[in-house]
Amino acid sequence: MIERIFMLALRFAVLSVVLPAFTQIPDAHADSASCLAKVASFVAELDELLEKEKYSSAPYTDLSERYYPFRDCEAEALLDIVRRSRFIRSIYHHSRTNEYFIRFERDNLGAWFDYLVIERKSTLADAGFIRKP
Repeated sequence: MIERIFMLALRFAVLSVVLPAFTQIPDAHADSASCLAKVASFVAELDELLEKEKYSSAPYTDLSERYYPFRDCEAEALLDIVRRSRFIRSIYHHSRTNEYFIRFERDNLGAWFDYLVIERKSTLADAGFIRKP
């Protein structure tokens, strides 16, 4: 009888440690899908802003604050989304850090952000007026 109680207690102890670990495993595809949806919404709103707002960078700052940071995106899928923008101007890849710098521009107003592939997150976003040489 004592052995049976001990075995039940042992099973309960093991399950109380193992089950939470399994329930907390994030679904990478779900996280990537929500990140990519966020990027797609950002790009759509950014395109609308670049189409109509030419004299102030404040709406771009507000947009960035609503959407940043981007986390857990698959890098290639993120790049596919930003390439669909009517105002994409450059995508620069820094191979040493495996970081992308993405810039959108219309006339003299631009917005940009970075994406660190290894860390699966953006760390930098800004907008402003661009001087043309």
